[in-house]
Amino acid sequence: MFFNLARPADPHILGQRYNSHRETMKTQSAVLLSLLLSIGGALPYRAGHPAGESRTPPRIAANDNRRPAGALRDGKLELRLDIVTAEWFPEAESGPSVMMQAFAAEGRAPEIPGPMIRVPEGTEIHLTLHNSLPDSEVVVHGLHTRPATTDDVVTIPARATREVTFRSGPPGTYFYWGTSTHEPMVGRNRKDSQLSGAIIVDPRAGPATTDRTFLIGVYREAMDSTGHLTGHPREIVVINGKSWPYTERFTFTEGDTAYWRVIDASSAPHPMHLHGFYFNLERSGREGVDSVIQAPAITQANTRVVDPGGTMAIRFVPNRAGNWLFHCHLALHVDGTSTLANILSVRPISAMQLDHAHMNHGLNEMSGLIIGIHVLPRGERITTSAQAPQRLRLFVQTSRYGYNNTPAIGFVLQQGAEPKKDSVTLPGPTLFLERGRPARITVINRLNVETAIHWHGMEIESYPDGVPGWSGMPGRIAPAIQPADSFVAEFTPPRAGTFIYHSHMDELTQTNSGMYGALIVTDSAHPFDSRIDKIILVGGGGPGSAETRSQGMVNGSITPQLELEVGTAYRLHIVQIYPQGIVLFRLGTDTTVARWTPVAKDGADLPPEQSTPRAAFVSMGAGETGEFLYTPERPGVQRLQTQTRLAGWQVPVVLLVRPARRVATK
Repeated sequence: MFFNLARPADPHILGQRYNSHRETMKTQSAVLLSLLLSIGGALPYRAGHPAGESRTPPRIAANDNRRPAGALRDGKLELRLDIVTAEWFPEAESGPSVMMQAFAAEGRAPEIPGPMIRVPEGTEIHLTLHNSLPDSEVVVHGLHTRPATTDDVVTIPARATREVTFRSGPPGTYFYWGTSTHEPMVGRNRKDSQLSGAIIVDPRAGPATTDRTFLIGVYREAMDSTGHLTGHPREIVVINGKSWPYTERFTFTEGDTAYWRVIDASSAPHPMHLHGFYFNLERSGREGVDSVIQAPAITQANTRVVDPGGTMAIRFVPNRAGNWLFHCHLALHVDGTSTLANILSVRPISAMQLDHAHMNHGLNEMSGLIIGIHVLPRGERITTSAQAPQRLRLFVQTSRYGYNNTPAIGFVLQQGAEPKKDSVTLPGPTLFLERGRPARITVINRLNVETAIHWHGMEIESYPDGVPGWSGMPGRIAPAIQPADSFVAEFTPPRAGTFIYHSHMDELTQTNSGMYGALIVTDSAHPFDSRIDKIILVGGGGPGSAETRSQGMVNGSITPQLELEVGTAYRLHIVQIYPQGIVLFRLGTDTTVARWTPVAKDGADLPPEQSTPRAAFVSMGAGETGEFLYTPERPGVQRLQTQTRLAGWQVPVVLLVRPARRVATK
């Protein structure tokens, strides 16, 4: 079946609050159409028959990358591909559509992503490529033997045919991509933005693989509601041709192993975050090369950036029952305003945000680059603790006095009497929990809109994970925290480390405006000493939108400072929760780069072979944390330069390094 439509109104998954008559009817219509298409099959596209000559354009099928294309015989793959213009439905099959260029294998409908080429190592691949576009030359990249140091291309004039033959090369995750606008991948955003397909090369021998492949695409509209170009255009992000909640969903049983390949053939980076579990990075590469990860590369994570043209292969074991997510952590790529309807109508930001305030979170308030995961219990799980729970009361409030003269939305931790209703701590207070001790955190919502808190990176039960309308299990789905209401998050931290807590609703407004904070879990081997443990928390400094980027803040300031001492070994806890960009960190002087030793990633301790001294430079996507040991060697002023990777903002953290204090001797 080509179509993997989600069932957005499934009462067993999303809870009773989303089962309105209107939503049910919409879902039934979408599923019925999907079934009709899958039973009858999408109409195959005939090579050499341009879409403009047909009254009804062909319909693009969502490609779940489960069926290889072409005919493989005697070590040779024969495949005929056409490049066509067809109608694309990135959301519901009965929803809005846009004409898009796509690859079509002979005898099959056009597909997004393009047909998957999957062959054993050493296979000879012979492709016949026809360009049915009536007035556009197409340049296709990636049709060459790996590993490759040059970018061989195949240029196909309008209505012309070209052939190419190459050998597959070593096992790995690769891809091919085309452009009719002659843009590089980072500039390929519009009608040719989905001309991409996976190339998977398997070992000659060995057990059959049960992996899955996900190819990411971005379609972007560069005009704002007034018809002018904007530096931050609205966009829709898809994975295997679909946007949440219409992406494929996966069901595992506790203890299963998942092996996933991720290909970023889009123009944007994507910090991919897995709720509830760590994954192990096994391979990493680009279009022309892919290799097994070797020490001292860091392999265990729950968030990792995949850059444009990048690939990664991950393995994880979903060992706790419940509903979970795997998604991009850039807010715009999962925000409910990033829909095709909003792109096509070029709606004003104010109108989109008004609708956004009334959306159901698990169903509509999120969209884009998200995969849903259901984990079934393998047996009854009984967890008890003799320790008294650690009780915290965390208020979500507003204040007129926020970042950059904008109203603040943030947290206040109750310490004694209830806090004043107009008080906010910016950024949120650091929460300290103990490994193995139950925590009972009561979150009180004093906003006039609903909210939810995600305990980012924590290996906890599904129900308190913080995705309203999704977290939990059938019969017990977590709700959003309504105004003047509260939610009790109960969990036991199983691991000591550096984590994050932040809003999981309307992150462009709520998280950016101050709803984020560091979460430190301690034990006897991981104490926290404020003299040597220094938190560097990067987040937004006010609301953002599809067209505006929030200013970045470090520890709630644009002029942060830390005082250090020569010869003291410090542990720097870097927390990156800025939801609108990739952030670079560089420690040193204007002319030199210091050295530090990474000791933890995303809250997990690194093994010795990965915890080695290196240049003090790191790139982090939203949702990543790291711990680094750093010992200043001489007095003076150093800087931890903190800035977005692309044009945006920079905030230097000034490190005032003082001489070592003399210890008095008798």
